[in-house]
Amino acid sequence: MHAEAFLAQLAVILGFAVAVVLLVGRVGLPPIAGFLLAGIAVGPDGLGLVADVHQVELLAELGVALLLFTIGLEFSLERLKHIWRHVVLGGGLQVLLTIAVVAAGLVLMGESWKVGVFWGFAGALSSTAIVLRALADRGEINAPHGRFVIAVLIFQDLCIVPMMLIVPMLGGGGGSAGALLFTLGKAVAVVALILVAARRIVPAVLHRVAATRRSELFLLSVLWIGMLVAAGTAALGLSLALGAFLAGVVIADTEFVAQAHTHVAPLRDALASVFFVSIGMLLDPSVVADHAGEVGTLFLILLLGKGALATAAGLLLRFPARVAVIAGAALAQVGEFSFVLLRAGESAGLVSDSGARIFIAASVLSMITTPLLVAASPRLGAAGARLLRPLETLFVPQVHADPTPAKPLRNHVIIAGLGLGGQLLRRALDTVNVPSVVLELNPETVSKERAKGNNVRYGDATSLEVLTHVAEAEHARLLVLLVSDPVATRTAVGVIRAHFPKLHVVVRAHRGARDETELATTGVEVVSEDYETALEIIERVLHRVGPVGASVGDALAVARATRDSSGLRRTDAGALLAATSMDAVPLGAGSWAVDRVVSALGLREHGGALIVAIGRDDTVLATPGAEETLRAGDVVFVFGSRAQAQSARDLLLFGAQRPT
Repeated sequence: MHAEAFLAQLAVILGFAVAVVLLVGRVGLPPIAGFLLAGIAVGPDGLGLVADVHQVELLAELGVALLLFTIGLEFSLERLKHIWRHVVLGGGLQVLLTIAVVAAGLVLMGESWKVGVFWGFAGALSSTAIVLRALADRGEINAPHGRFVIAVLIFQDLCIVPMMLIVPMLGGGGGSAGALLFTLGKAVAVVALILVAARRIVPAVLHRVAATRRSELFLLSVLWIGMLVAAGTAALGLSLALGAFLAGVVIADTEFVAQAHTHVAPLRDALASVFFVSIGMLLDPSVVADHAGEVGTLFLILLLGKGALATAAGLLLRFPARVAVIAGAALAQVGEFSFVLLRAGESAGLVSDSGARIFIAASVLSMITTPLLVAASPRLGAAGARLLRPLETLFVPQVHADPTPAKPLRNHVIIAGLGLGGQLLRRALDTVNVPSVVLELNPETVSKERAKGNNVRYGDATSLEVLTHVAEAEHARLLVLLVSDPVATRTAVGVIRAHFPKLHVVVRAHRGARDETELATTGVEVVSEDYETALEIIERVLHRVGPVGASVGDALAVARATRDSSGLRRTDAGALLAATSMDAVPLGAGSWAVDRVVSALGLREHGGALIVAIGRDDTVLATPGAEETLRAGDVVFVFGSRAQAQSARDLLLFGAQRPT
């Protein structure tokens, strides 16, 4: 095809893609659904505006390679250390269960085990692009089910390469099992060679390029590295996709990973969009019409069967049933790389043309349905938790295994979630001798904390049974919800309000004013992440730009008053806390208070603030004595009214009078 004709067809593709994406966005569907629908519309089986699908396959393949490259950028070996258990066990369980169930089902239907394994490969993969976008839009990336889903997706992405190597073997065109082992061994050797060589060469090359401060040169260098590694693996008989992924991993362990991702992402998104459009072109609407029964049946099998298997993997990893069901709903679709495997299966003679068309139709429908499933997942999780309670008790024994303390808890604080906020709050309560109990969903974290003697127990704060028997909420003074899952937060608040109406609840709001307003209507005390972060930034900026005395406190009071005028009123306790300040004052070598004892500072005479703690090296000196000597590098924590805290800061840094 001449360049003019190719550009004309590309213009048609992009034009339809933009129009359809804008249209489906109005009904809440993700852009990828628009790309697929645009492909259906312009393809040879639709309006026929693009008659030859193969003309866009080159761009589509480049899009796939760039997609794998950016996956590699996010997959550093350092990151794997922190989530390896969920990646290996969670992802492995999901993939192996899917392959085993699909293969066994097809063998029982009379197909060969090779065909069964291939379809197990194709069905095991989920859509990284769709799932991550849906979770990010709902603020659930760091939720327990979000972390599990990401781990499974990482494992699936890693499985693509060995699957691509195995498919030709299944078709009989790749030799014996010995040849397969040789190919895999060669792949491992090539991977090791590339990683060792590139980790020494790539950082030096990128450092020199970055020193020029030429963004276009940096982009060209990143693309050159990716293409060089990909071409090298292809020349050695391995897949282009493997090379693209390895190139990303190589750069992921350098200081230039963020910059590389920023430069490549727009190009990746554009070419990956062409890939999705090309997949849509493969869908024949007549297939859906002529084989509605088969397409509909396969669609339901994918959603229900794959969702159930992913849920089972979550339960086996000892996640609560609610979390496992929500994760299963997110993973219950076929991924974009299943279509890449499908092409390999067609070349290997494992897939008939009609079978491929039916699979594509059902897969596209599953991808379009995924955002709707994710939106409905809280209700699905609640229903699944009730239905799967016996299995949860079987696979998640920690909920009932925590030993009952010798002395029942009374007037304690319940902390739900042991992230950074939960850790700091627990330590603060220990400092002032207030009893507390922490509910955490990560079994490893629970085991480590309990080994240290900390009162951390495995349990889901949305469960009435856990709140009653594990956290003893009936006798608690306060409950603080610090979980990173906004859905779980709202669910837990509902349970607490229904069964423990007198329990005071402090909640961290996740998603701005809308989420905060919804929570505030339940009568809980809400702390907004966005709002408190904004106040902290305001205070630090004002300290830097020069207001003195009470003027910083006055400016913050104006910010709080503006906030309160929006209708989000604080409780009386919250209003009292708003009038006070805990200020952290770092002491430099030239600070006035360095080498002075606390009793000689004159803080009480100079405003009345109190020193409640001193941060020194990696320790915190709580309630320091009057004869404690301050040192350069200390961080002094002072407490009082905002004006008192500001006066104390000025005294510690500058002496009695702050310089103008």
